[in-house]
Amino acid sequence: MKKTIFTAIFLFLTVLLCSQSPAKYWVQFSFKDPGAYSINKPEAFLSPTAIEKRKQFGIPITEQDFPVSTKLIEIITNLDSTAVLLTTSKWLNGATFYSEHPDFITLIQENGKFINYIEQTFTCSEPEVFTQKNTLLFNTETPLVAIPNDLDYGFGTQQIRINNIHWLHRLGYKGEGVSLQLNDGGFQNADQIRHFQQHFKDNRVRGIRNIVQPEKSTFQDGNHGTGVWSCIAAYLPGELVGSAPACNFYLVQTEDNRTEYVIEEDNWVVALEFADSLGVDIVSSSLGYTTFDDTTYYRGYSSLDGKTSRASLAADIAVSKGMIVINSAGNSGRNKWHYIGCPAEATHILAVGAVDSLGNKAPFSSFGPTYDGRVKPDGAAVGWQTYVGRENDKTIRGNGTSYSAPMFAGMVACLRQAFPNKTSFEIIDAVRRSGANYATPDTALGYGITDFLKAYNLLLEPENGNLNFTFDTFVVTGKNDISFTVKTGEDTKVTVNYLLHEDEKKISKDFNLKTGENEIRLPVTKLPKKKKYDIIDLKILDGKTEYQYVLGRE
Repeated sequence: MKKTIFTAIFLFLTVLLCSQSPAKYWVQFSFKDPGAYSINKPEAFLSPTAIEKRKQFGIPITEQDFPVSTKLIEIITNLDSTAVLLTTSKWLNGATFYSEHPDFITLIQENGKFINYIEQTFTCSEPEVFTQKNTLLFNTETPLVAIPNDLDYGFGTQQIRINNIHWLHRLGYKGEGVSLQLNDGGFQNADQIRHFQQHFKDNRVRGIRNIVQPEKSTFQDGNHGTGVWSCIAAYLPGELVGSAPACNFYLVQTEDNRTEYVIEEDNWVVALEFADSLGVDIVSSSLGYTTFDDTTYYRGYSSLDGKTSRASLAADIAVSKGMIVINSAGNSGRNKWHYIGCPAEATHILAVGAVDSLGNKAPFSSFGPTYDGRVKPDGAAVGWQTYVGRENDKTIRGNGTSYSAPMFAGMVACLRQAFPNKTSFEIIDAVRRSGANYATPDTALGYGITDFLKAYNLLLEPENGNLNFTFDTFVVTGKNDISFTVKTGEDTKVTVNYLLHEDEKKISKDFNLKTGENEIRLPVTKLPKKKKYDIIDLKILDGKTEYQYVLGRE
């Protein structure tokens, strides 16, 4: 009898507890109802910038681009009067709902043959009230003040130079015209501190959005994104300058700093689709999802396959839509679990490990490879003792792949500016091939520290050339000659033209190449004292094919 009473009380308390525990749910639909949408009329569901990007790169518009069916959403809200639609994902054909129903999952499963999958993704501590969404897109008509090519990086000099990105800056590529979105946990005081004031004045901040708490400004909550953004955007010449200070920026809060639940992956997916709708070029994220407050969810090593995490799936879709996605490798290198996380393991994401300014691997930087054997990380930048701007208006040092990833993302943005007609896949491939360890990747840093001047030159190469060039370095120092190897399948003659500096005549030399490998050395005069550096344009003519390379000299 006592046992029966205890059981009854326990069941009553369980039901009461459930009824007092509102939650959020991911609902994936089994089909799309196109309704009034047509592939032939994309203006009904895609922005002009998104349509233009698809035209530019020959990306087909498909039903995957159709919004989630409003009819299916209405079925759920009609079944449950407490249900509130929070976000949708057209790519994954699903939506996140808030509900106070004691058994929302069963209710939907029993009444919805249109449901492919449903799960609880967030447990609310108390009922929530939903107000106006905080999404602000700013005027783009204000003229931008030009940022000079020769920059004084201040404390950040070495963390810029280790990846040779300063050479792209000197060539005039600092991110102008490139849109870059940050998905993070909040950008506290970023609208107040010195590091970004120039960008607000020049209208480089193009939009903000808080997906987690739509009623709050993303400048109120969470300081992580402030330091992250400074790695790209800081503009305090002589103190700290980021890797792409001339970009146009969108700042999106996807991370809930109060908890760690699966819903944050879905927020991240929503942010990617938001970026797609704006025609964003680069998305940078210093987030990862492996363990959660709800311990029934856990991403083990077998989950690092690019196909398990919804964030990872969406990342690859984003790249197929013309974007480039960068993510931190993670900071688990010293832990029992020492691998990268999700979505860093996605196939087409550029996962970034961390080194110090001397090139030493950060001990905390997470290891690859993925579960299915793909090389990770895809590159590395400074994330150990990195100079960053903080919410208290100070420039300090910090640690984490959270910093190496945005440093890297800014560098990719400079490449995107230099090669606006290259596809996202072509740029990703050049970045990977420019890693110091590309020929012999390891588990610690994958392809290694990326040389962005090399990536620039790889993207300059013609697609159908008969010659193969190998440069040990694209930077000439001191009195060293220009040296490189040319491999040819037959005897041929080439003409090499190069210019050392503006007040010197163009030098032209002919070379007879033998079948196989040939070494070419070009004499270099001493750099005039009045010049800190020089840009060398090297052009090699093989019949009708011209090969162009750009070297730096200091």
